Amino acid sequence: MILPLVVAVLAGCASINIATVDQGPMQENEALMREGLADCLVGYDALETTARELGIVDARHQRVQGFPYLRTSRFLASFDSGELSEVAYLHWLMRQNDKAVEGLLMEWKRLSPGNKRRLSQYWPGTQTDVKRALGECGKALVQWQAGLPRLTGITPDDQYQAWKRWVGLYPLAAIPFYVGVVHEHEYLQEKQREFADASPEKIAQWTYYDRQVPALAPDEVLALLGRQELDALGIPMLAPATEDQLLDAFMPSLAIQHTANGLAANDRPIRLIADASGAILRDASQPTIYTHISYGRYQEQITIQLNYSVWFAERRPDQRLDLFAGQFDGLTWRVHVSSSGTVLGYDKMHQCGCWYQFFPASGFSAQPELPVIQEPFNIGQTLRPEQQSTLWLESNTHYLLGVLPTKMRKSAEPLNVLPYAELRALARPDGQYHSPFNSQGLMPESRRPERFLFWPMGIPSPGAMRIHGTHAIAFIGQRHFDDPRILDELGLVSDSLRSVQ
Repeated sequence: MILPLVVAVLAGCASINIATVDQGPMQENEALMREGLADCLVGYDALETTARELGIVDARHQRVQGFPYLRTSRFLASFDSGELSEVAYLHWLMRQNDKAVEGLLMEWKRLSPGNKRRLSQYWPGTQTDVKRALGECGKALVQWQAGLPRLTGITPDDQYQAWKRWVGLYPLAAIPFYVGVVHEHEYLQEKQREFADASPEKIAQWTYYDRQVPALAPDEVLALLGRQELDALGIPMLAPATEDQLLDAFMPSLAIQHTANGLAANDRPIRLIADASGAILRDASQPTIYTHISYGRYQEQITIQLNYSVWFAERRPDQRLDLFAGQFDGLTWRVHVSSSGTVLGYDKMHQCGCWYQFFPASGFSAQPELPVIQEPFNIGQTLRPEQQSTLWLESNTHYLLGVLPTKMRKSAEPLNVLPYAELRALARPDGQYHSPFNSQGLMPESRRPERFLFWPMGIPSPGAMRIHGTHAIAFIGQRHFDDPRILDELGLVSDSLRSVQ
């Protein structure tokens, strides 16, 4: 009895990138043939199956088991599909097909020429041709799907492995981890208080990184956002140019602390590139910030999330046995904006999901009411949204020491701005593509020694860098960076509303 149980548990843990639905796919092949969709469905399935067999699944969004033309996210799964209007339900399906097209195209790019030839009976031509064909097929499949009984209960897998918690006696092991988390919060907050009490230039020397002056100031782009129409799901319909303006207006500058010997090599922001063998290289000659837009919820209204990710070559060991040291490091800074154009707050995490911290915007405060079994939040200073910000980072650890208004500095080095999606398929010199992330969304080269100590908390390879959409950000209980309702969990409240109450 025990062996089958173990096999079943392990099989469940292997499906980290597969969402489930209450209703399985309807196998109506004759209806498909009548609709002329059989080739589309077979083509989608062939490409997804090939990617899975080759271990090149793009883990940015979770596959919906049995529906190769749909991929989902925690945000999209937060909609109650049974309550949507017919138009909204169609929009919901189309957004999930958009995720599927995006992921499948990333996987197609990473195929060898031989595998592309084998799939050319379904997806012939260039990358542009394949993208267009995936989109056309997806639109037709979604139209067909919308006429069937509704898909309900789409549930993305969480980023925790329950079997590790059982084996690691989680109820007992969580107690010292809880104490450790509280001490870590106090340690980082003390660092931030010391930084706030002194002039940065008196603490150390710094190298500054900035991009060109944005076309619009934050208040101007927020006014523009407030005039955007909403789709049937309540999601702002942002044109690509508007997305760029938003990301540009709130993009942070960087100030990185020097060591005694100046700016260390591993403290220079890098661009990730791939060589002809597929190895991931660190290009410090192109200091880069990667950006993308995601969505969340606040009091059942849709919010826009502006994401800024920075990478470094490594975190060097500070002592002989440093659990947190290893190859690659970095952090993501995120701005939460309401669809009406109000900045609600900011948060950050390292690329491992570690050291999450939230910063309320002026006019708001965070008052979380959490059960004892849930890890507490680390709440930072209140920030002024009308000002552009500089993130001040500690050397080597890349801890966030403080957030201050940006000053234009002639000595600042320019930041290269790229879409986050580039990381999912890095172009090699030979024209092939490679991703630094495996099918579970982890960067294998970045594994940390801490995984041997922290595994009872159930997070796969704690400390390792990972792709967005796969970040667990709490050791105690469960919490994800892409949880669409994280602002509600934080107990974010308007100060004006609180004064009335």
